[in-house]
Amino acid sequence: MRITTNSDFAKRPDETLQERPKYFLIYEGEITEPMYFEGIISNRKSLSINQNISIISVLRSIEESSNSHPNFALKMAKEIQKNSELDGMSKEELLKRLKDYLTCEMPIESSKDLLSQAQDYIKDYSNSVIEYEDIPNVIVDIYKDDVFNDLADKINDYIKNQRVLLDFNEYIDTINLIVDRDSKSFKDEQYYNLVKECKENKIDLYVSNPCFEVWLLMHFEQFDTLDFQKLKENKRVGSSLKSRKYSEKKLIEFTGHSKTKLKFKTFINRVNFAIEKEKHYCEDLIGLKDSIGSNIGILLDKLRK
Repeated sequence: MRITTNSDFAKRPDETLQERPKYFLIYEGEITEPMYFEGIISNRKSLSINQNISIISVLRSIEESSNSHPNFALKMAKEIQKNSELDGMSKEELLKRLKDYLTCEMPIESSKDLLSQAQDYIKDYSNSVIEYEDIPNVIVDIYKDDVFNDLADKINDYIKNQRVLLDFNEYIDTINLIVDRDSKSFKDEQYYNLVKECKENKIDLYVSNPCFEVWLLMHFEQFDTLDFQKLKENKRVGSSLKSRKYSEKKLIEFTGHSKTKLKFKTFINRVNFAIEKEKHYCEDLIGLKDSIGSNIGILLDKLRK
């Protein structure tokens, strides 16, 4: 797991200050949902988001990027709860963090070589868990070559910023799981189990049926004119080379851009409208198994209050 650079709380709180409640947002999707909520975070003041909370947008690690099932998102949510009980980081987890940083910040060939250095060093590390206070020394030992004399500092800053993922406080923090109700890949039994496990683990679940684009489309007056049977089936429309699912095709018609190229300025003045529009459709978790709707608006209301 990793947090986005746009999260508004990317470091551990000063012990002399009162800790702000943190809202961890975990997404099934890798692109559209983070883009939308990064817009929410960046515009939190104009959207009347509570200024006394921290919103942390959580992404999958680079090597986990292909795992997009709701059950994997649930696994991430549970890991945040579990990690808060640990005093160190496993060797495997440290390698994931290194791969995230090197892949995103370094040229491809350099990142491969630098990751290989880390793998060779860490596999021979005596303990399976590296205590947090020892991690800076481990990074310095791995990259002590003068050619990369500032690399260790940059990586340690990155890992320090990611430590917020280990700071879950069960008394004041909230984990929010945002998933699609895609009946083609998410069976009924799996859906019911997800609802049950979220309730048991005190994880707040937010669902859009059949997909997150339903929530995006609710920002527009034309939502009521959609063919809801086609929306629910969400099949591809158009020629094979340019075919898109019905929901994305309509999103392009409404906004002029696809779900992978969201421009939040298109939505910012329509958020209140979407929250009210959502109330006319299904917001109930059990009902969302079969009915078109979303409860993302409830999440935004919660961030305001």
